[in-house]
Amino acid sequence: MKRTLAFALALALILAAGCQSTPEEGIVKGKSSAALIEKASAQTGGALAQRIDAPEHYAAAFSNESDTLHVTVDAAVTVPDAEAVPIIRVKPASITQAQTDVLMDRLVQGELYEFETPRTKSEIADQIVAVKQQIAQGPPAEEAGTRYTTDEGQLTWEEYMEQVYLPILQEQYDAAPETAEPRLATGKLTDDGSGLKSAGGVNTTDELGWESLVVYDSENMDIPPSAMYVRADAEGFIFSYNTAEQFSQTVDYAGVDIDDLAPVTVTADEAQTMCDAVVQALDIPNMTLYAAAKKYGGGKEAPRCCWELQYTRNIGGVPVAYTSYSVGLPDLPSGMSVAEVVYIAPWNYEHLNFYVNDDGIVGMDWQSPCQLTDTVTEDAALMDFADVTDIFQKMFAVKYDGETMDVTINAVRLGYMRVSEQDKNYTGLLVPVWDFYGSQTRLLGNGETDTFYDPDGSLLTINAIDGSIIDRSLGY
Repeated sequence: MKRTLAFALALALILAAGCQSTPEEGIVKGKSSAALIEKASAQTGGALAQRIDAPEHYAAAFSNESDTLHVTVDAAVTVPDAEAVPIIRVKPASITQAQTDVLMDRLVQGELYEFETPRTKSEIADQIVAVKQQIAQGPPAEEAGTRYTTDEGQLTWEEYMEQVYLPILQEQYDAAPETAEPRLATGKLTDDGSGLKSAGGVNTTDELGWESLVVYDSENMDIPPSAMYVRADAEGFIFSYNTAEQFSQTVDYAGVDIDDLAPVTVTADEAQTMCDAVVQALDIPNMTLYAAAKKYGGGKEAPRCCWELQYTRNIGGVPVAYTSYSVGLPDLPSGMSVAEVVYIAPWNYEHLNFYVNDDGIVGMDWQSPCQLTDTVTEDAALMDFADVTDIFQKMFAVKYDGETMDVTINAVRLGYMRVSEQDKNYTGLLVPVWDFYGSQTRLLGNGETDTFYDPDGSLLTINAIDGSIIDRSLGY
């Protein structure tokens, strides 16, 4: 129990540490949301593939001027079966108690215990003694000169410890039990006093192995709402899975023959039926299956096969493209602060993933839920596909100029992407984009080659309305 509790707490700290606070004021970016909306508002109508003259297949070959980058395109072109592409405004959403109840009821198979066992009187008494000893010795070097703002005014470190901190510890001591055992998780979202709510727990049993559910909801976006469920045997944890093409490159599984892994017997349709039931119970509007694929991963010593099912929003037949990219802070020029440069709030893309094997749903990862607030324009006017490919060939060479590699584009897809609105934090627009997917092969120093392929990582994203290049790592 101690090992699993420690691991769960470490996971919570990792999730919190990966988030960074953001400015109070709105952001400033160079791309005009108003201009994009105006351009998208031209008269449209008709099936998408016909009105943009998109073929079923796109083939091309080109290089950059220095002949170090070679691109071969042999790709199926996917255009949604729809006649309208509205632009939709979105903003972050909360994970509700009702949804937390669904996750507890539908996913958790055993009993979960709270991540932290209540502290006993003895443990708190030891801390009180340690604090008093520190006060007698004087403040630590890093606290020397520190002033604390309280209702009573500014306090020195010594004053704060004696007047505020020790009384808090004494209250905790008075309320603490003499002995403590792990407590069953209630599944109720509880505020820690800072606006961050959390629920969930962890347990290890011989029957189920390691099982955990953690749900976060927050009044601000410093820690975006998220939920993660994991059920695995005692030999490993399910955090990420790799495609067959990626599996052999994963260091943790070096030397493992993918053909030796036991296949899952549950079918993709059966897996989808399980996950659809959970999604329906969560009551997330427009959330549908985007893709399902066999993936390989799990514990370092026990790789396994499962289905990964990716769910995204689908508006009138046009899906939000699933992406493996995360939105982060931009690189800051040397000596400059965030306040002095163009800034984009680190608001990650929404996704809802399930992992299913013959034991049922053994994993779920739900990040950055959003809500659709209003329709900005009923249908966006899109560029002809030929104009998009012209931009692709020119800008791909620009983006990867200086690289020495061979690229093979094997898929081109039209779908939605959430882009940040100009001068606003945490509102975005779902706009249609073209994504180009493929593999990259580089020549290594020893003469060997290394090929990388991420089926969810677009190598170039083009705004389907105005042809501008979008940086998925920035969100616009």
